[in-house]
Amino acid sequence: MLLGQFIGKGSLFVSIVFLSRYLSDGDFGGLLFVIVLGQIYLGLSDMGVSLILNMRSSIRPVDTQELLSASLTLRIILSFLSFPLLLLAGLLLNMTPDRMLVLGIIGASVFFESFAELFYSVFRAREKMIYESICRILMGITGLVAVLLLIQFKMDLTAIASAYVARAFAATVAAVVFLRMTGFSLMPSIDKEKLRNLFITALPLGIMGLVTVVHLRADNILIRQILGENAVAAWQECLRIIEVMLLLVVPTLLPGALFPSLCRAFRDGGYKHQTGHMARIFTGLALVPSLAILSAGNRFLRFVWGNEYMRGIDDSELQLCLNLCLAGLAIMYLMIIALSSLMAVNRLRIVVPVTSAALILVVGGNLLLLPVLGLASAGVFFVAGNLLILVSYWVFLKWRGYSLPIWREALISILASVPAFAVIPLTRRLPFIPALLIPAMIFVPIWWFSGGGKAINEIFPRRPE
Repeated sequence: MLLGQFIGKGSLFVSIVFLSRYLSDGDFGGLLFVIVLGQIYLGLSDMGVSLILNMRSSIRPVDTQELLSASLTLRIILSFLSFPLLLLAGLLLNMTPDRMLVLGIIGASVFFESFAELFYSVFRAREKMIYESICRILMGITGLVAVLLLIQFKMDLTAIASAYVARAFAATVAAVVFLRMTGFSLMPSIDKEKLRNLFITALPLGIMGLVTVVHLRADNILIRQILGENAVAAWQECLRIIEVMLLLVVPTLLPGALFPSLCRAFRDGGYKHQTGHMARIFTGLALVPSLAILSAGNRFLRFVWGNEYMRGIDDSELQLCLNLCLAGLAIMYLMIIALSSLMAVNRLRIVVPVTSAALILVVGGNLLLLPVLGLASAGVFFVAGNLLILVSYWVFLKWRGYSLPIWREALISILASVPAFAVIPLTRRLPFIPALLIPAMIFVPIWWFSGGGKAINEIFPRRPE
């Protein structure tokens, strides 16, 4: 699963790096913005159906074909009903005809990708992770090759958007082949009662997922409307960097490989040790790239996104946004621990009101401060919104009798990084590669001997249960 995520998403990241050098600021920002809208469309077309298929198929494998048929039908209905909403959003945001065409093409790619994600649920339930991994690798490589070819032939943004359709279509075809290899058919269900029951069951999870996606993407809409598409490109440059690090935890570790052991820890009363060790490890994971990027300074953004990385934004302002995103990375890691804990004790009703409150904070705060602070406002409320969610989850779990020691363990990791942070002013004068490596090389041994190594041995035992 880890291999599939990194090669698949890594190839996508590399293709975006090439596009950042090829496209103009406006076109690059416009492409990233319609991708953001496409992610919201993906949530609307799913509405929790994939998760229900995964959960129920895991419990009763004999029902998998029946569930798959009903899920397939429901996904078709939701996808076709949601597509006009995607186009309506583009019209309400005053997109030009050219941008609307790109939005429609990206929507078509999401249409195919949504079915691939549905089939991945079956692979996960049957513990056939190799199939999902191959599909994701194929999707990433297909997209990268398509982008490189289109750049080679000097194609415009509309043609480049078609590369996303090619990558999603390739993954979907591969998923269908693997699905049939496991003995399942793609026969939709026409049983209205089963479809209604599935939709009702999935709806709360769908609302939760949709609110979460909107919370994470709403700032892009406000940035575009207030600061323009070039500012969206600059903001996305910061977010894309931390999204690579998020792949380590979501969905690979939590809720993934470590989730069963977390459920057992809550069942057996050992959740404090489990969540504490996770907090120590995940905070350390967030600090390593933070130290490297802070030490390299603006050279890191230039290295990744090219000489035009500022997109018309002041260099210090963009660097501040990146630093805030790095701070938000550690917060998001801890938030995922809290969310996984809520899942383990089946207390998910708190997610929608809390995430809605964070959405209101992000939207309201950016409406007020984007015209004043510029792009830095997005970074401030990225941290504030995720911190609000983290604190709310932690307080709710404590109220329910589950006190997670995540703050103490995260603080220990932060204290272990103080010597590394202290040398950053000196390393900034060094060549790029030494500046990247030296602070992290100082931090890792200190973190390991301060308890990080013990936490890793506890969380990743040589003989898992």
